[in-house]
Order: sequence, then structure tokens, then C-alpha cells
Amino acid sequence: MAVSERDLRAQWPDSKAIHRTLFGVYYEEDIFDKFCGLMPRAMRLFHWRVEEGMRRRNLIFIHVPRVAGTSISHTLYGSRCTRHHSIRYYKTVAPDLWARADSFAVLRDPFDRFASAYAFVRGGGTESCRLSDVFVRQTAGLRTVDDYLCFVEERDALSLDFVMRPQSWFVCDLETGMPLVKRLFLYGQDRAALAAYLKPHGVKRLPWLNLSARIPLDLSARQKRRIEKIYARDFELVEKLRSQHAREAFDRITRIAAE
Repeated sequence: MAVSERDLRAQWPDSKAIHRTLFGVYYEEDIFDKFCGLMPRAMRLFHWRVEEGMRRRNLIFIHVPRVAGTSISHTLYGSRCTRHHSIRYYKTVAPDLWARADSFAVLRDPFDRFASAYAFVRGGGTESCRLSDVFVRQTAGLRTVDDYLCFVEERDALSLDFVMRPQSWFVCDLETGMPLVKRLFLYGQDRAALAAYLKPHGVKRLPWLNLSARIPLDLSARQKRRIEKIYARDFELVEKLRSQHAREAFDRITRIAAE
């Protein structure tokens, strides 16, 4: 009788459960991120872990989940580079690279990303990227948006899957809230600007990978307020980007009118 991949995995200890027992976190990336905060100088010994493609391109891409990051990561660094390290990791492990290299990330409207993450979790992931077994088990009883919101509200970032965490967690200094990446793009709005940014790095076209089926969400006013509270820094970052775009557009119009 054929044995499924999930059944095979069930016969072995869950690595994420082991991580949680030993280090208090589920994901390997979080082990390193945690120790970057505890012993930053010692973590420089792990500079060799930085993807060779990042060094070769002199370009650090911070992969924020549910923001088309898989497509960008695969195009720049290959299919094996799908990690979700924060910018703080690169700043600590490879400070010289972080200082000299270009770095960027793509952000998404927090309501839109919330809907995408909710669909991802409820669907157990996508065909190409499954939700981790530990979170499949933990979220099995979630039936509504309110259930999902309670799940997120009751846990700290390191107790959540990457798709549930604030986007700011990946790109900002956690104490000051200031972005540590040099360039931010807005998903769905900055396609031309992102294409122009990546063109010198040999990227002609981005594929669209890791799609998930969307669950239509009709959020109540109360649910929106809860989302705004959970992802407050994300709303601030996206609003600053939109304001910056508005100023740049105004400057272009003013320049053209003056010519």
C-alpha cells in the first residue's frame, strides 16, 4: 500500500517541535535571529551561511511572505533560496555585506496581505509551499476570521508562522521600528519601479509562483480595527510609501509644467 509523504514525515520527529523545545522557536531562521540579538559578535562566525547569490549580486532581498517573494527569490538566487531571514540577521552575521550591498523588500497593503495569509493558513498552504505540520495542527480548529485573529493576538511573533507575522518584523529594527533595508516597494503599485530596479541585475521578467486560492473576506469594522492594531507598524510603513509616491508624482508633474 502506498504511503503518503505526510505519513512518512509523521514517522520522524518534527524538527520544528525539537527547535521549540531546545530554543523556544519553531523555525531554523528564528534560532539564528534570536542569537543575533543575544550574542551579535559571535554570530559573525556564521557569515558563511549567507547565500552566495547575494554576495555575487551584492544584493540582499528580504523575503516577506505572501508578497510575491518566492518569485523574486527564485529569480535572483535560485529555487533553493526560500528562507525568511530578517534584515537584522544579515546586518549581524554579515555587517560588511549589509553596509555595502543594495537591499530591498516588497510590502503589501496589510488588509490584502491578511486575506492572503488567512487563505494560506486555512488551505494548509499552497501546492508548492505547504504550511508547516506544527501549524497545521495548531490551526486545525480555526473556522472563522475571528478565530484566526485570536490565534495571532494570543502569540508573540516567534510563536507564529511567517505568514502571520507583521511585515515590519522582517524589514525593521524591532526597537526603533525604522526600516533597515535600503529600498521598499509596494506590491501591486510599484511593478514598473521594481522591474527597473532589478533590470541591472539581469532580471527581465518575474514568474508568479506560490499562488494560493483566495477566500473572499467581508471584514467587519471591528475586525478591521483588530487587524490595524496587530499590524500597526505595517500600516505606518505602507502609508509612508504611499505618501512618498504621492510626493514624487507631484514633483514630476511640477517639473513637467515648468519645462
